[in-house]
Amino acid sequence: MEESLEFIFCIFKEISPLRHGCMATVEMTMSMNKSFVYNYLKRRDAALDREQQEALAAEIFEIKKRAMANLPELIKAVKFNLEKNGAEVHVVKDKAAAAEKIKEIVKNSKVIVKSKSNFLDSLAVKDFLGERLAETDLGAYIVSQIGGDSDHPVLPAIDLTAEEIASKLQKKTGRKYPGEPKALVDVLKQEIKEKILIAEIGLTGANAVTADGQIMLLENEGNISLITRLPETHIAVCGIEKIVDSAPAALKIAQAAAVWGTGQSWPSYVSLISGPSKTADIENVLVQGVQGAQRLALILVEGEVSAKIGTELESMLYCIHCGACYDLCPSWNCSGEMPKVNSEKTVFNCTLCQNCTLNCPARINWQEIARLRRNYFTETGKNTEQNLKMAENVRQFGNSFGEIGPTPPAELFCC
Repeated sequence: MEESLEFIFCIFKEISPLRHGCMATVEMTMSMNKSFVYNYLKRRDAALDREQQEALAAEIFEIKKRAMANLPELIKAVKFNLEKNGAEVHVVKDKAAAAEKIKEIVKNSKVIVKSKSNFLDSLAVKDFLGERLAETDLGAYIVSQIGGDSDHPVLPAIDLTAEEIASKLQKKTGRKYPGEPKALVDVLKQEIKEKILIAEIGLTGANAVTADGQIMLLENEGNISLITRLPETHIAVCGIEKIVDSAPAALKIAQAAAVWGTGQSWPSYVSLISGPSKTADIENVLVQGVQGAQRLALILVEGEVSAKIGTELESMLYCIHCGACYDLCPSWNCSGEMPKVNSEKTVFNCTLCQNCTLNCPARINWQEIARLRRNYFTETGKNTEQNLKMAENVRQFGNSFGEIGPTPPAELFCC
């Protein structure tokens, strides 16, 4: 694996500053970090050996495939079991409806604390909740304060050193911050905790939702445990593709997310939340709302999930958002931008090296999906300017460079 990665990194480092046919222009905005990649692989293998990784990946694939095959029934079971336990379940058609439902529940709450969630970010919650919203994941909090984002789904501040973070924070606030990781964490965690202690709403995504009626959340920092317990209301939002049939299946996803996500055998914390806090300690009378959240609302978003089931794109729904595809992608390591299959602007940056496919814990063939999406964007007239220029050169001159003259071409194309 390391030898193949070395070869791919070397080739991509040479061609990435050029202008490509199958890859859009890539600027070297992020230095290639081979040590990060190799250390990640070593941690992953230490957490779970290769044979066990293969077995777990096969299980994750079957869990997700089974869930997609029975999704309508599982949605009904989720709603029945969570509502039976005192929670609210709102099934909405799309992200716009999810945003409206959040606004409806939040109302005039003054302080809302949020966990790191790619799904919540896709709803643009920062835009409609404004200054009332505070990030509680350390990396997400850092980028919310100083701007920028690495685009990594698990490690949003991975491209910043402690000294860079301290310097940027000082410029923004006028306060001096330590430039050493442990000392900087000690300062920032206190800033975050101040918001958590006064928050009225805790807003999270979900790593999985079970038909048994549990919302599973994973974390290492402990912030999610706090924001799902201390505020009066906990709102969890996710797509219906996160539903699985049972708690044991969800725990398989938890293990895989840790192994492939950060090279840990397990996350530090795994929460299975099945309802708001309650007690029957006095006269055996059930009272809802004790030390934890008094209200739990789950918002399930249908989106385009049903349209993908049964098609060549169904396996996209199996993704557990661990970030392994980022860690081992030469394009992301060299440019800081991931070739996303739903984006006509970046999918052509993919080298088709198969690292994402070979290292996916859900056995998703991302390389084939990238090909399918490229074909789709080409057929719908959404190809890149570079690709169109290369194709026109081939038609007109019989080669991708254009008219051949005595001097080398001004632009080079690859692939």
